[in-house]
Amino acid sequence: MMRFDPFREIEELTQRMDRAFGGAMNGQAARLAPPIDIHEDEQGLELTLDLPGVSPDDIQIEAENNTLTVQGQRRYDRKEGRTAHRVERAYGTFVRTFSVPAKYDLTKVEASFDHGTLTLHVPRSEAAQKRSIQIRTGGQQLSAPKTVDAEQGDQTEQSQE
Repeated sequence: MMRFDPFREIEELTQRMDRAFGGAMNGQAARLAPPIDIHEDEQGLELTLDLPGVSPDDIQIEAENNTLTVQGQRRYDRKEGRTAHRVERAYGTFVRTFSVPAKYDLTKVEASFDHGTLTLHVPRSEAAQKRSIQIRTGGQQLSAPKTVDAEQGDQTEQSQE
């Protein structure tokens, strides 16, 4: 199930308006806002950004205070003696900022860049990992440990094999 993201809706509307009015509004060039996919599994988050035409040297990634920021620049190669009849692709700088819940460890972010796609892996923090905890009653250990999810604090029975 996809979560409602009002900022994504606003960004998509802005991009549609830019395209509808010839890619420029008030004399400014169309904004570069790379699309992103965000997936989550038991290991953590995976953020994938499409950055065609952007050099890895022009990308900066910062993680601070539960915020992950990706910024960069797609350069327009303007050559002398050549006339541009149409320029629809967005050029310039971009910044995408994401709030990351505390259950993820921003000190261990890994980034890879392949064929214009930037992939960021943000692992779950050690404190948020599920683990089995043995329960002792009256000095004896129960046969089935309880699994405690640090995120939700609920308990589910799990057999140990």
